[in-house]
Amino acid sequence: MHNFSFPSTLNEAKALFRLYKTNDPLPEVPPALLNSGDIYDYARITGMIFPFSSNNKKLKSASYEIDFLGDVYWTDDGGNWQQKQIKAGEQFPLKRDSIVFICPEVYFQLPDYVAIRFNLKITCVHRGLLLGTGPLVDPGFHGRLLIPIHNLTSEDYSLFGGDGIIWVEFTKLSPHKKWCKSARENAGEFRSFPSGKEELTAQDYFKKASGGLPARSSIPEAIKTAKETAERTKSILKVFGAVGVFAIAGLMYQTWDLIQTASNNISSQSNLILDLRLANEELRTRMTHIEEQSKISQPKKGAQ
Repeated sequence: MHNFSFPSTLNEAKALFRLYKTNDPLPEVPPALLNSGDIYDYARITGMIFPFSSNNKKLKSASYEIDFLGDVYWTDDGGNWQQKQIKAGEQFPLKRDSIVFICPEVYFQLPDYVAIRFNLKITCVHRGLLLGTGPLVDPGFHGRLLIPIHNLTSEDYSLFGGDGIIWVEFTKLSPHKKWCKSARENAGEFRSFPSGKEELTAQDYFKKASGGLPARSSIPEAIKTAKETAERTKSILKVFGAVGVFAIAGLMYQTWDLIQTASNNISSQSNLILDLRLANEELRTRMTHIEEQSKISQPKKGAQ
């Protein structure tokens, strides 16, 4: 007999998960993207989402909304680790050209027959924010998600605690004899979620991915380098006049155009940054060549 109320504590949710992790309580639900009613029932019976809000605003036809509540991690301009716990109504500034990592307080426990994907809320997308690819979270995962949010626009934005931040969709896997009695007997081995990857902390993820610190956006550093190069170009032009003006001007225009595009065009960020760096390198090489040629052509002191 299934429970008719949602678990009130995480321990209760974990007890339900242990009971139904490999035992599908709703075998009549076919393998498919789960609708809101099935999401509701699986969350209630298996403890799949804790805490779960039965608020009608949190459930859409085939997805469930997760709020901006929990922990936020980022690396500041000085290269230092920063962390902040977000509470309801609290404002968090998301600076332009930056990346922050959000760890929502919602705890997921995915049975062996359910996988999830998540995507950024559409209002955030329209602001120009970018979710670091909503990946597939495999069945068997239990813990909190760690989500990178990119603000690669030219404006600062504010996120507020308690506002929706992502939508999660749930997909039921094809039948397997491990959890479904009607599955074919000659099915291959089901590969369970890797041992040792359960309930990883944000620090665990950062240690494995980026040496212990949250990743930083490369755009501010690229823009800084381009500005320094431009200043050096101005100094050279003052000294050498029209020598190489047209060649350098063309490269400067290309560089600044790439900077502007890199700040505003989110979808092609990586390619633009690469082009920007290549343009800067070409510009440096050209200026060095001009300096060398000018030294050779300048008359020595005392020469008549």
